Amino acid sequence: MLLRYETAVWAGPQALQGAAVPRSLVHNPLLTRGSLYLTARYGLGILINLGNMLVMTWWIGPRPYGIFVMAIGITTLFSSVSRCGVDSYLIRCDETPDRKQYDVAATVALGISAAVCLIGVFTLPLLKAWYSEPGFVLPYLVLLACVPLTALVGIPTAKLERDLKFEDVARIELGGQVLAFLSAAVLAYRGCGVWAPVVGIFVWQAFAFGAACHASGFFPHLKFDRGDARRMLAVGFGISASARIWQLRTLVNPLIVVRFAGAEGVAYVALALRAAESLAFVRTAAARFGFAALSRLQHVPSLLCATLQRALVLQVVTLGPLLCAFAYCGPWLIPHCLGQRWTAAMPVYPLVAIGVLLSSIVNLQAAALLALGFQWTVLWAYGVHVILLAMAAWLLVPHIGIIGYGLAEVLACSGYLVIPIGLDRVLKLSYSTLFGAGFVFLLALLVQTMRLCM
Repeated sequence: MLLRYETAVWAGPQALQGAAVPRSLVHNPLLTRGSLYLTARYGLGILINLGNMLVMTWWIGPRPYGIFVMAIGITTLFSSVSRCGVDSYLIRCDETPDRKQYDVAATVALGISAAVCLIGVFTLPLLKAWYSEPGFVLPYLVLLACVPLTALVGIPTAKLERDLKFEDVARIELGGQVLAFLSAAVLAYRGCGVWAPVVGIFVWQAFAFGAACHASGFFPHLKFDRGDARRMLAVGFGISASARIWQLRTLVNPLIVVRFAGAEGVAYVALALRAAESLAFVRTAAARFGFAALSRLQHVPSLLCATLQRALVLQVVTLGPLLCAFAYCGPWLIPHCLGQRWTAAMPVYPLVAIGVLLSSIVNLQAAALLALGFQWTVLWAYGVHVILLAMAAWLLVPHIGIIGYGLAEVLACSGYLVIPIGLDRVLKLSYSTLFGAGFVFLLALLVQTMRLCM
């Protein structure tokens, strides 16, 4: 679909002239099937996410859902930090890792996650003072206990991605998502409130760990080697640092919006974000598959350039209509499907969708820069983006409410300019078609924003 890395079809014969392209790259069925499986996984994930939103928002209400968003926003960041890029190192390293290296990676991830959990416990008094929300504490602690499990899931999953077994990855992640939805739905129906999604997350991670170990044939054992650990952290941190920096943006809603708009404001923003990001499954699949696949093309710049350029256009023309459709249909769908009390989320959605669409233009470019070894350029761009988002939200939300968060999302996209500027030094892309398609969708979203805010 989007990232069909059957490169002779994508890039055309002109990209192959003068380039020593391995046949395994040009006709690799693993790459083709892998992209399709991941895209299908995220496509089906839309349906599950929509069902999940329906259940969580209708049955537990804005305030409990806002509390869950506050807790999961912080613990998700802890989970990603706890691997410190060792899973990225396993995927990208030139030599195939052996059993010992996978065990060392798991041991490093477990050790860091334990330290992260302690930090999370020690910061609890500060979070309680900041939130002034007593119902936050216990869900936060339970999700914090899930951090080591989530960290360990990344190691067998990295082995599967290393082998381009995205069929297994898609099945595991989709199965975990279904189990999380079903368990959360049952608990929400029985009136468990915020505990419904909390238990769902725990069930998801437990299933993902067991299934990933089974599919990869790898169950982690404690083993430590200082040399391997140092190399993994040195390389992996550089590769993953940009992603960790970008994830800091997820803290803006639970830390800044909650300060001025309360738990319900957080819930409305979270609903808009979740709707946009669920519809942006193509972007998520592209970023996930792009790093592994583009790394295989890093030594063939002409082929990498042609593949990337076509992928960018296809991603925008696929994603744009989905985002615009919900922006125009949402004001009718939300009251009928989620209840009248959730209509407050709609005015912020088109602005959030603009941010998602603009980020989709740079996420594949960022994957190309990472594959080429320019991780610090991506880190710088994401760092500027997060700072702009936090500052704009802090200034705007107190005065114009959650609409201020949407405007902050749009303004913060200016930080992404560092990525195409950096990529232009190594790959010459043509943006004429991309800008033409993107402008139509951006204009449609801006028009709907003005209509909803009037």
